[in-house]
Formats: sequence, structure tokens, C-alpha cells
Amino acid sequence: MTVESIMTRDLRKILPSQSVREGLKMMHERHIRTLAVVDDGDQFIGLFGIRQVIHLLLPKAAQMKYGLTNLSFMPDDLGELYDRLLDVGQKPVSDFLEKRDGLLICAPSTPLPELLELLHQSFNTSLPVLVIDGDSNKLVGMVSAWDVLEKLVMNVYPDNGGDAL
Repeated sequence: MTVESIMTRDLRKILPSQSVREGLKMMHERHIRTLAVVDDGDQFIGLFGIRQVIHLLLPKAAQMKYGLTNLSFMPDDLGELYDRLLDVGQKPVSDFLEKRDGLLICAPSTPLPELLELLHQSFNTSLPVLVIDGDSNKLVGMVSAWDVLEKLVMNVYPDNGGDAL
């Protein structure tokens, strides 16, 4: 089994110039955590996702490189969160990307054990492994730990959709 048989091909993409608000709306409507950010030529630039949104909602003191780690004394006023979200909502997603350099990448032909090792290396289980076609250098899919689990469970327990677990 290779990545090609598991990966998600129907990717939701966004341009780097589109706003955070547009990205959030796309993620909410489709119930997804991550959007692929591509340029006009469909070349992969990075990811915009729920991790960046959570980071953007933190108070500025916690967003700094060596910022506060204990925020228990901070007020939890929803109005402040809404204001922060309105403020960043106008900015382009390009300001808040997980860049390609730090992401896990494989090819459609990557064998399942190699993919499992990549997923194991990831510090974040919600972050997908990107599937890049070597010839065109284009993003052709993503595969997450959930995709692997779903494929395995459906193959092991096909009659009941995994309810035996």
C-alpha cells in the first residue's frame, strides 16, 4: 500500500493574498483544520490552519518568542477575543503560514511504513503529510494520521465500519 491509495486528493486551497477571514470561513464550512496555500500557478507555499488561528487568539504577551507561558491571571473576556479575531481577519493568510520548509513531505509512491514513520516524527498529529508530485512539484494530496486510521479500520472491520473497536 502506498500514500496514493490513502491520501486526500480533494484539497481545499487558498491564495496567500486571501484574508484570514476567508480562510476561516472555508475551514468552518467544510469542517477541516488545514488549508493548502498555493500561488497563482498552483505551486504549494505553505499551510494555514487551526493552529495559526489559536495562536492568533492568544494575548500578545503569549505570542512573543519568549512570552508568558502562564496565562491564568489574564481575563477571559470574549469581547477581547472577538476584537483580536476581527483585527487579524483582515490580514492575508500569507502572514500566518506554516512554511514548506518545516513540513513533512512525501511522494504518492511512498510506501505505508515510510508514511507511518513520517507521521510518528510529527510533533502535531493534526498536521498532515504533504504529497508532492516530483515531476511537477505540485501538491497533489495530503494524508493525516486520521486518513491512515480510517483506511486501516475499514480494511480490518469492513462489515461494521470499525464499530467492533
